Amino acid sequence: MSELQDKVCSREQAVERVAALKRPVVFTNGVFDVLHRGHVNYLHEARKLGGSLVVAVNSDASARMLGKGPDRPLNKAEDRAAVLAGLASVSLVTFFDERTPVALIEAVRPDLYVKGGDYDMETLEETRVVRSWGGDAVAIPFVDGYSTTSLVKRIRAGSGRKVAFLDRDGVINLDRAYVHKWEEFEFVPGAVAAMRRLREAGYELVVVTNQSGLARGMYSEAEYQALTDAMCAALAQAGAAVAAVYHCPHHPKGKVADLAVECDCRKPAPGMILRAAKELGVSLADSFLVGDKPSDIEAARAAGVGRAYIVQSDNAESSGEHVQADAAFKDLADCVAHLLSGPST
Repeated sequence: MSELQDKVCSREQAVERVAALKRPVVFTNGVFDVLHRGHVNYLHEARKLGGSLVVAVNSDASARMLGKGPDRPLNKAEDRAAVLAGLASVSLVTFFDERTPVALIEAVRPDLYVKGGDYDMETLEETRVVRSWGGDAVAIPFVDGYSTTSLVKRIRAGSGRKVAFLDRDGVINLDRAYVHKWEEFEFVPGAVAAMRRLREAGYELVVVTNQSGLARGMYSEAEYQALTDAMCAALAQAGAAVAAVYHCPHHPKGKVADLAVECDCRKPAPGMILRAAKELGVSLADSFLVGDKPSDIEAARAAGVGRAYIVQSDNAESSGEHVQADAAFKDLADCVAHLLSGPST
């Protein structure tokens, strides 16, 4: 085990450790979340191009910047590094926290930069940096049919995951018309604890939210994403991490031309739920939805979700008779307390 640990070093140790390696030094990087045959072949071929191979692994924070999903990476950076260190082709494993490894490359100054797949190496900043001191950059094709993302999808599809689909505004946070800034965002009292209880009970959490403010030009996609990232980070910190967030940016009466369309994702249409079921391998019959509007319930019914519940919020649509809902509750905390206390769980 100590031999494997010796092949892993911190960012701070990387310059000294790389300088001691046999030249030429080949450098590559990636998340390597679930190591598969394609990775092993690619790293083997990369090592053949030089005397040593350095693999820089995205830290967990860096990996989350890549948009692979809120629950990725599946494995912690230290675990991913340990697996890579077990390969004979790998000389050294280190880490980087940024979205790209440019700063690390500038520090360790490898002789050759290598990427796998069909990258256009001429467009990469990493290529420019390595060539600035006389190095070079090349791409190595992946083995066809191997992809971590597709592998994760196949695993999930076979697992029949049970999901709690949650509307956002009015269920997770107080519905303050078109909230789009973190400082305006406030969790509904008890919602975070309820979401944590659902996770502990074995439910994945998936948010499905209409965001017509995008079509209406009230905020940008970047602003929406920044708020979503902050929400997901806060929930993860509280033990209530969400598996995915799906949003519909459309509205037929919107001001943004590209978004002012009829679509199959805006609730009551079931598009977001069906997409989540396909991408995450969800057992819809074993799942449920909690919303605060009749359109939420209609979307759940259209998608074939097992149960659908409505909660009260500041939205007028959440009050009154809701014959399509299986039950009505004061809020998410009340709903979850009921679900996890009886045989219906």
